[in-house]
Amino acid sequence: MQKAYINLVNYALDNGCTVSVFDGEEWSTVKSTRFNDITNDIEGVEEANIVIRDANGIKVGWALVSAFGLEPDETVVDCTMTPFMEGWDAQYNS
Repeated sequence: MQKAYINLVNYALDNGCTVSVFDGEEWSTVKSTRFNDITNDIEGVEEANIVIRDANGIKVGWALVSAFGLEPDETVVDCTMTPFMEGWDAQYNS
């Protein structure tokens, strides 16, 4: 099973969204569409906050993610329940 945070990043990018990563001290990645930059910043810390924005810059989701020490489906520790995030959750759990 793919790690949930990887699936979420892919889902966001596949849907034309950007992802910003807050590493606990700074926004290390801002409105990025670069998978490697996003995942490297997530994997560089114990926990990261990510904000997902649609093509119009509107925030469609937030998640607290942790890349290590959890079961793959638990790497998205917490998230907002917006239509976008509900769509991701349904897709991930199907």
